[in-house]
Amino acid sequence: MKIKYISLFFLAASLFVGCTDDDLDGLEPASKSVATTSVRSLDLVEGQSAMIPFTINKAINKVSQFKVLVLSGNAEQDMDFTAGNPMDADTGVPGQGFEITVPAYATSFEIPVETIRDLDQTEGTETVTLQISAAGVRTIITPDSYYEVVLTIRDVEYCLWTLDVLDAYGDSWQGAHVVITQDGVSELYPKSDWDDDAETYEIPVGVGADFDFSYESGTTGTTSPNQPGAPGYEEENSYILTSPNGTVYSDGPVPTVGSIVSGINSCN
Repeated sequence: MKIKYISLFFLAASLFVGCTDDDLDGLEPASKSVATTSVRSLDLVEGQSAMIPFTINKAINKVSQFKVLVLSGNAEQDMDFTAGNPMDADTGVPGQGFEITVPAYATSFEIPVETIRDLDQTEGTETVTLQISAAGVRTIITPDSYYEVVLTIRDVEYCLWTLDVLDAYGDSWQGAHVVITQDGVSELYPKSDWDDDAETYEIPVGVGADFDFSYESGTTGTTSPNQPGAPGYEEENSYILTSPNGTVYSDGPVPTVGSIVSGINSCN
């Protein structure tokens, strides 16, 4: 009889240990912190970004990690989108998916999703299903084994404006820029220094975008009586901006600071 009772004791003990093993699917200890999100889909145009917000039901004093894998779809990671930091060997297979590190004592975190504007208007709409799950030692878990979020990426419709930046001395602009802002997002041109008297850019502006081209002066140069010149040596600077319909906007040397042209881009 003693042998029988001892056997039953060890059987019950083994069942208890099995139910608290972190590696068993769906059988996590009740003491675990849980991260939840209500986001199940994202619909973005190329170049747009969004966040997948998570709420943690109770903060813990340990760092935790989550991984984002491509479950299915025709959009490619790094080519069409990113969703966090590149996966490393501590979290999964390097290069296959992304990872997010959540600091200790956090009560929330976000997974940043960024789509990449590739200017190929023949791709059509692309989709990808993202699988988001706890990683590593799983100090914080999700209610199920993982969340699925469907990301839809739509082609951006655009037309090209042409910008020629000119420098009479041939050593690039020193601090000055032409700034294109569309739908609240700004880019600066020229992109870098160049060793020539001209540089040409084709700038995509979205159809229907609220846009503004403006000129910003440089921050270096000579303005003393003995060394006349505009800030940033702007007596060397000129530009020619050409719209998709052929309208030309130009200024320089010493271009006027401020808006060059703005409006709603129609490509006509």
